[in-house]
Amino acid sequence: MSSSKKNDVISVAPPHSIKKFELISEYVKAWINILMLNKKCRGIVYIDCMSNSGVYKDDEGNEIKGTPLLVSEIIAEAMTRYTDKQAYIYFNDLDERKIDLLETRLPKKTSNLTIYTESMDANVLLRKIGSQFSTMFSAMHFLLVYDPYDAHIEWDAMMPFLKNWGEIIINHMVSDTIRAAKMAKKPEVIEKYEETYQTTIDELISFGSDRKAFEKKIEQIILDLSGRKNGRYYVAAFPFFNSNNSVVYNLIHCTGHQTGFDLFKSTAWKVFDDQSSGKHVNNSGEYDQLTFDALTGEIVSGRTVDDTCYTVRDIAAYLQKKFKGRQDVPKDEVKAYLFEHPVFPVRDYSNKIYAALKQYYGAVIHRSTITFSDRSY
Repeated sequence: MSSSKKNDVISVAPPHSIKKFELISEYVKAWINILMLNKKCRGIVYIDCMSNSGVYKDDEGNEIKGTPLLVSEIIAEAMTRYTDKQAYIYFNDLDERKIDLLETRLPKKTSNLTIYTESMDANVLLRKIGSQFSTMFSAMHFLLVYDPYDAHIEWDAMMPFLKNWGEIIINHMVSDTIRAAKMAKKPEVIEKYEETYQTTIDELISFGSDRKAFEKKIEQIILDLSGRKNGRYYVAAFPFFNSNNSVVYNLIHCTGHQTGFDLFKSTAWKVFDDQSSGKHVNNSGEYDQLTFDALTGEIVSGRTVDDTCYTVRDIAAYLQKKFKGRQDVPKDEVKAYLFEHPVFPVRDYSNKIYAALKQYYGAVIHRSTITFSDRSY
């Protein structure tokens, strides 16, 4: 959804929303092609339970396509190539006017593409779909997009999706919580925040403006409700910034699927032009300040790492810290270590990372191994 007025049928999408549309649609484009080549996968189910109308305007007044239209067109095109597979798409919004407009723009249904449009409470829809996993959607892979207007997540409706083989993208509207939780007085508003974060309003207020505390809470809930150990369920999170360089929300991707986890990370980095967010910063890194560490006797870099906007150089620094001074480290070992990181990608980024290791840390890159220098800067 756009952050514009929620009652507008065609709302204005700020730049961060347009980037969100791009990230989700580009991910779906890659995701569907991988899945359709899997012989065990009968097809896909895509669910956008808070879809809006799919039609927006940018800041200049130009009409643009939102996630529903971009994704439905991508899936429709793919199904013309994978005729032995099935695709089911669900779009839902409480506002019937938005669904009415969306229906006029959607691709036509075909023998292997079914599009459902609904106007109901999103969580009611999810409970309905979740009850059909073992019957109608057997051997199918799903992607659920849960994109509320504010920081309200009904976890019980998402339970079937967290526990089944598939993927979820959640918009965690953390700015709403930081701004409004401390002012909540009405019982229903307090209940909303307590349900979302699975804790008391007093604890949430104690977090103050600590964005990381709220993010950590949500990510831990996801891991706990998935019913799987940390090594078997993956959570990636990317912040989206407004024009004032403030975080509006985090887009969280969660899955038990290793390929999907790394694919989402690499897609995000591509959308953000080889960094981990759209934050406006100077990442040239050309003028690092070197300092002497009296405790270790080493020269260290004074370069500050911004964990809300990593660069490829930061990935290289992360690997250098782990493998410093080691000779002939298998690339597979390096990739396995990097894979576990919740933000750093492996897919499509290996060559850029190797180049950064060579440029900034003097690593020697061989065909199947890497020799790391003993440098700390």
